[in-house]
Amino acid sequence: MVERVIRERLQVLAEFAAEVRRHRASVEDAAASARADLLGRRFTVRGPALSCSVLPLRPDDGGLASALAEAAGLPRADRLADSVVTMLTTDVPAALEDDRAVSGIAGLLAGKDRRAAGVRAEEFLTTTHAWLEETGALRTLEALDTRDRRHVGLTVEALLETDGPLLTATKELGPAALLDLGAMAHLPMTVEALRTVIETERSARARVLDASHRVRSDAARRELRGMDIDRLRDVTRDQLRLGAVRDAGISTVGDLLRSPVVAGQLPGIGETTAARINAAARSLQDAALDGAAVQIDARRQDTASVALVSALRRWEAAKFGAGEHTASLVEELTPIAAAVSQGAVLGIVHQPGALASGSFNPAEGAAERIEVDVDDARQRAIAVVGDRDRVATTDDWSDFLDRPASYFALLDEIGVTDSTTAGRGLLPEGLIEQVEQFRLDTSMLTASLRGYQRFGAAFALVQDRVVIGDEMGLGKTVEALAVLAHVAATTTGALPHFVVICPAAVVANWLRETERHTSVPAFRLHGPERARGVAAWLAAGGVAVTTFETLTWVRTQVPEDLGFAAVIVDEAHYVKNPDAKRTKNTRALLERSDRVLLMSGTPLENRVEEFRVLIDHVRPDLVVDDGDDSPLTFRKQIAPVYLRRSQADVLTELPELVEVEEWTDLTPTEADRYAAAVDAGDFHGMRQLAMLEGSSSSKVESLLDVIEEARANGRKTIVFSHYRAVLQAVLRSVDGVTFGPLSGSTSPSERQAMVDEFSAAAPGAVLVAQIIAGGVGLNIQAASVVVICEPQLKPMTEWQAIARARRMGQLDTVQVHRLLSEDGVDAALVRLLARKSKTFADFAAVSETANASVQAFDISETQLITQVLAEERARLSAVSERSPEAATAPPS
Repeated sequence: MVERVIRERLQVLAEFAAEVRRHRASVEDAAASARADLLGRRFTVRGPALSCSVLPLRPDDGGLASALAEAAGLPRADRLADSVVTMLTTDVPAALEDDRAVSGIAGLLAGKDRRAAGVRAEEFLTTTHAWLEETGALRTLEALDTRDRRHVGLTVEALLETDGPLLTATKELGPAALLDLGAMAHLPMTVEALRTVIETERSARARVLDASHRVRSDAARRELRGMDIDRLRDVTRDQLRLGAVRDAGISTVGDLLRSPVVAGQLPGIGETTAARINAAARSLQDAALDGAAVQIDARRQDTASVALVSALRRWEAAKFGAGEHTASLVEELTPIAAAVSQGAVLGIVHQPGALASGSFNPAEGAAERIEVDVDDARQRAIAVVGDRDRVATTDDWSDFLDRPASYFALLDEIGVTDSTTAGRGLLPEGLIEQVEQFRLDTSMLTASLRGYQRFGAAFALVQDRVVIGDEMGLGKTVEALAVLAHVAATTTGALPHFVVICPAAVVANWLRETERHTSVPAFRLHGPERARGVAAWLAAGGVAVTTFETLTWVRTQVPEDLGFAAVIVDEAHYVKNPDAKRTKNTRALLERSDRVLLMSGTPLENRVEEFRVLIDHVRPDLVVDDGDDSPLTFRKQIAPVYLRRSQADVLTELPELVEVEEWTDLTPTEADRYAAAVDAGDFHGMRQLAMLEGSSSSKVESLLDVIEEARANGRKTIVFSHYRAVLQAVLRSVDGVTFGPLSGSTSPSERQAMVDEFSAAAPGAVLVAQIIAGGVGLNIQAASVVVICEPQLKPMTEWQAIARARRMGQLDTVQVHRLLSEDGVDAALVRLLARKSKTFADFAAVSETANASVQAFDISETQLITQVLAEERARLSAVSERSPEAATAPPS
């Protein structure tokens, strides 16, 4: 029997070991529960360039932090400690029980086996006690006792310590980074606002489709109302007895659909014949509905058209905030917003499967991406609320009349008109499929793209280096901007650098269009401010707009190691001479660019030698062989890089009228003369000086480009100006077949003879006319390109002039080019007159009798001149004070 002292000592130690074991198990269970709780909250965040998990933490997670910290603070039990605990909690209690079984009276009654067990227990307990006391094993046990070391009052931040319990326990989840969810308290409302935007866009889209169907149905009904019942025989092989039907007053298919034939009510019409006639009528109805185009006729302000215009305007307002990028943002941020709603203030971002390398932590990149997207979502939501609260200043129909091209682009975009086939040009089927499957990112584009424009932009992005040869007036500029906007939107990190190379006459136009249609910044690398522009562009990225003549200087300013995301060359026929300096400079920039887009409205496929030079700029490896006279062979050779569509191919709905503003900068000489004219109060001199210096005049360069392209496309041009001096300058500058000037002093018979000769002339002819004389009383349908050299003081004057070409009998789309000076009187006139004028629904309806209502559209000339002179004097004075260095700037 073991001594009482030893027995009691071991009993105490056994109970102590059991308590230590229970405590450790309890702590570990609590930590496991806390870890499971935390990890159970993890959710996945997926975006276009993002895939990670986020573990959200709430302020009241301090208890979980304590549980994890306490478990992490448990001393590690080595082999000796484990054996001591096991011995004291298992072997010692069993031996004590055997020893008690042979103690006292119980021992006297114990059998042989029990007494033997008691002897073994006594020996074991005595030996164990001695071993524990002599070896110091008890200290190992005592070291495992942490019951007095409770981790209480910890905050949630304790979970975020680099070597803390949570990050240590979740290392298998990948690299980790912290996300400040507390700073995203707005996110639930932001996501909900964007979700509402998406739903609003879907609803608005559905209303457009419904309204389009009604317009199509109305068009089909109008067609059927004018369709004779004899057409029924075209859709059936059966004999139809239509005489009795006609005698009953049913003469059109529309009549028949409103009053179907009933067997027995008309002579000779039985059940079979009635069924055949009615079935044929329904077949024609289906065919009319399938073939009816969705058109908005400005002259037909009917209920269905007005409803469609209203639906399109609502959809336009909704869709820019509800693109694919917004939808992906909502999908990405919804789980984060839910966590914030549930009180999360911090998040641990894990990047599964990624490995940290040196100072690079991929989880930090994911967290930064989330923060950027949250800010993007917030800005979008703010913009949406601002747009929603903005009050429209015009009714829907007036807005349509002001911006018809935008509405037709919306119809094209939503898919209810079909310019798809024509918009493909002559590309091979395999390439067409690639282009159509390309997903164009328009999140940084603010313009609506027509189907053919979207196809053209996608073609340029799929093929990287291409030539776009769309006919003048189809919006090549917007196509090019769509390419730049896509690249900018899909490039991570800093904004990439783009270059636009163009004639000096259109620099201002490119800057305006970039600002108007994209959210990509644009910089002028031309003129006296070019040094400031290149510095800002190099620092910020974006679009640099420069000229062929300025390229030599640009090349000295741009670091050799700077690559370009895209280079656009407008009027690419300027670089058709491989030996010219401008061509070599352009080629040097093209070689540094990932993407190249050459633009020209001239049908270059008819000039193989020149075309080969352009092809060599973009694809030197492409063989263009003019040895084969087969047009088909030639088209196949150039197909990978060349896309051309004509107006007749893709502008199939309404806009017979395409209006283009050709903005130019005054030359230094013109600017000096302009300032002198302003100082002298010479209003008429201010208006015409940009046309009077021949080919060196700023506007004449644009005029010659328009005429050259019109000739290349088989069109005739009429040039209008208020001033006879301008007309004479035009005649001196324009080569080829010209007629005029047709002025107020030209007799009526001479006028008509001049118009007849112009009409009979070959394509490419040019008629020069004073706008008052040529704009009234003459029909000039032979011209489909109209150039107005300066803004007129009365909008009616321009409308009447345009109506000379755009009237019944005109088969071609009419292009109107307005020559405008960016930094002259034209900009002021355009701005002032825009406030006072409204576009007529149909230019062809303008007649001499409309002069009776001229006061509704115009302000007095005296008032206008006085106001413009005052504004121009103030503007030039401000420019002079702000830019004194301009006078000494080096020439461009």
